[in-house]
Amino acid sequence: MTFSEKIKNLVNTGLDTSRDILSKAGGKAQQWGEMGVLKVEIVQLRGQAEKMTARLGAEVYETLVEKGQKTVSRDTPSIRDILGKIEELGKTVEEKEAQFRKLGGKEEDLTKA
Repeated sequence: MTFSEKIKNLVNTGLDTSRDILSKAGGKAQQWGEMGVLKVEIVQLRGQAEKMTARLGAEVYETLVEKGQKTVSRDTPSIRDILGKIEELGKTVEEKEAQFRKLGGKEEDLTKA
C-alpha cells in the first residue's frame, strides 16, 4: 500500500467514525430534547394538580362554612368534579413520568426544580 493509499484509508476511516459519532450524538440530543419537554410538561401538570387541590380545599370550606352544610362527601357535585380532574391529572403525570424514565430519565431529575 502506497503512502497516498494509507492517507486515503485513514481519511475514509476518520469520516466513517465521524459520521457514526455524529449520528449517535444527534440521537442523544433528540432524546435529551424529548426528556426536557416531558419534564416541563410534568412540572406544569403537577402545578395544575396543586391548584386543583387548593380549589378542592376552598370548595370544601365554602360548602361547610359558607353554605352551612354539615357534611361533604366524594359525591358532593362540586367536590366530585374537582376530584375527577385531580385524578385525571395524576394519571397523566404518571404516564409522562413513565415516558421520561423509558427515555433514560432518573426519578431525582423529576424532583429537582
